[in-house]
Amino acid sequence: MNASDWTYSTTTTTIATIGILINLVVIIPNLWRVRSLTPSSLLIVSLCCSDSLLLSNYLTLAATHLRRGDLEYNPIICQIHGFLITFGALWSLGLCTGLTLFRFIIIIRKKSVSHRFGHAYLVCTAAFCALVAGLPFICSAGDRIYVLHQTHMNCTVAWFNTDTTTRVISWICISVLLIPVSSMGVAYIRIYSEVSKVFGAYRASSVVTGDDLSGNLRRGSKTANLDSKHQEGHRPSIVSSNQVKITNDTSGTVDNIRKPSVDEESNRPPKMPKKRKRTEEETKQMALLMQSIAIVGVFLIGWTPYLSLGLYELLTGTKAHPDYEFAAEMFVSMNDLLNPVVVMVFDDKIRGNVVQFFSCAEE
Repeated sequence: MNASDWTYSTTTTTIATIGILINLVVIIPNLWRVRSLTPSSLLIVSLCCSDSLLLSNYLTLAATHLRRGDLEYNPIICQIHGFLITFGALWSLGLCTGLTLFRFIIIIRKKSVSHRFGHAYLVCTAAFCALVAGLPFICSAGDRIYVLHQTHMNCTVAWFNTDTTTRVISWICISVLLIPVSSMGVAYIRIYSEVSKVFGAYRASSVVTGDDLSGNLRRGSKTANLDSKHQEGHRPSIVSSNQVKITNDTSGTVDNIRKPSVDEESNRPPKMPKKRKRTEEETKQMALLMQSIAIVGVFLIGWTPYLSLGLYELLTGTKAHPDYEFAAEMFVSMNDLLNPVVVMVFDDKIRGNVVQFFSCAEE
């Protein structure tokens, strides 16, 4: 191993180890409460599992090189790594697409996202990604497609191979990656437009909602799960209750109705709390939308260099420079490391489960 190989291996081992530990901080506390998670939160926890799978493969490869002091690796084991890495990458994209789809259904279509739909989406995407990742073995071409790349830190698709089978499977993988990415961009443009309209309506209305798009309830709400039962556009209002109260207080005579007394005027609900609650509701909805955008954004930033590398090698049939390939792989690793951090910042339910878990552990 030369100096660059030692640098590659040490850097990969460090980032992968930190990333796995951070992902486990999110995964372990929420596995015990998986039934209480909203469909969106379930996808996020699954995304952390997928990220851990990718990082574990990187760590195994790098740690093996450091322990042995050489770059030799069993080709059959490398094919297993190739399957797991490809499956993890495709599934991560599928989960990010699912987060976008759930936001689109709730905000644009104004329909609920049930737990059954969330579980079905999770299983179907995992099965589809496993099928695509298993195509090299189905075509008896695993030894030609899943190879150890020149950085020796990654066993994955040999984009640069020019044989027909490799090219067909490579284009399938690229298409599975690029088509959802482009659709996510279109979806978020529509979501942003709709959210802007909704916020404008909130500011012009006196209605105070009792739920939000994330499925998190206000304190005192009696509904158990809004991500599975939420219907956008059917929100509880306090307008009718206020009208009933005013009518009861002023039901004495016509004069009382036309000219309320000073005491009745003073007993009327103030308008400022309504404005404050609307602002809080807007903040919650924007926080949820920002969570999805942040996760998808980190994913796109992390994977864009590697997708560019794959397209370059696929179109030219030549290998990229090892330093660029290593940088692209590190972008992917940093994406896997940062995802749980973004989750902890934006998802109240998941963060609460983590805090509760470690608080109980200390006791």
